[in-house]
Amino acid sequence: MRKSHLSVLVAALIAAPVFAQSPAPAPAAAPAPAAVKTPAGGTIKAVQPGLFEVVGPRVNDVMGAGIQKITAATGQGIRSIRVQSPWGDSYFGWPKNVKPVAFTITMGTPAGGATISAPGFKKENAADYKAAVEAVAKKAISQTNDNKRWMEGSDS
Repeated sequence: MRKSHLSVLVAALIAAPVFAQSPAPAPAAAPAPAAVKTPAGGTIKAVQPGLFEVVGPRVNDVMGAGIQKITAATGQGIRSIRVQSPWGDSYFGWPKNVKPVAFTITMGTPAGGATISAPGFKKENAADYKAAVEAVAKKAISQTNDNKRWMEGSDS
């Protein structure tokens, strides 16, 4: 009787791998945010898919001007856009011919890099975001350069 139990046990051990189930496939993960290297050795990360291709090229210009953060909101009048830099904060409203869209560009996250976030971004409104970031970045860089000259005493 013991031999029969032992033979059943051995047969079960040998057959177990044959009848074992294969592991379930891993669930599909959300696409990783786009990330691109900067000249400073950091990365530019866009939170929403497709956002980097639309607004990413201006981020290096913004970083080069020493801007730490740009926050663009809608419906806040002449304080809709806030630009933070070591030379002070600047506020301004949306240009007349640019559709206001909310976005944030934060420098230094990760170190030497930047993060772009635009919760309302979709492929359908990519042109609105491109125009908005172009206009805001241009004004932010100009204003930050003015602030820098003023603070360093080289503005007359």
